Amino acid sequence: MEAAVPKQPAQPNPRVRKAPVHRRKIDTIEKFREWRPRDGFKYEWNNGVIEKSPKTVTFKNLYIVERLEDFFQTLKPSLPKRGMLFTEPESMTSPTQLRIPDMAYYTAQQIREASTGKIPSAPEFVIEFVSNFDQHPKVLEKLEEYFNAGVRVVWLVIPQVKIVYVYTSPVEVTICKGKRVCSAEPVIPGFKINAETLFS
Repeated sequence: MEAAVPKQPAQPNPRVRKAPVHRRKIDTIEKFREWRPRDGFKYEWNNGVIEKSPKTVTFKNLYIVERLEDFFQTLKPSLPKRGMLFTEPESMTSPTQLRIPDMAYYTAQQIREASTGKIPSAPEFVIEFVSNFDQHPKVLEKLEEYFNAGVRVVWLVIPQVKIVYVYTSPVEVTICKGKRVCSAEPVIPGFKINAETLFS
């Protein structure tokens, strides 16, 4: 009686290709705006390239967001342009660049523009939270992009060390720590808070 020969597993045929995995093609900014990924990352459109980064408005930083929003509400009745301080709004910095700042101030007029379905002009005041994942050159590139788009004041908030960099141009900056005051003027009159209060 012949010994049984164990059956060898079938070897894959190198000529047979697997069916390609279908991926939605996002090749225009309109398609990008309709895309709604829910994986916890932030996506921005930069001249046809989708840039992915970790979200920085996290539960750990919500107390800062709440403090800024509460402070803004105390000033709102007296603001000439009224408006709102939004979290993660769509912001066009050029016809081919769409950013999602962590927070941004939009006037009442810009909000009316948005109600028609179009993205309003760039906000004049932007807040970005800087995390350990952010690359310094990229942060500076985006900073310059904001000012080129018409932004007048940018705050770079670094919760890890309780510091805020307040830029009024790509080369003019005030470093706020402790009692040093962070200001959003002249965009939002009276919007001034010291770093110690912001991070406490």
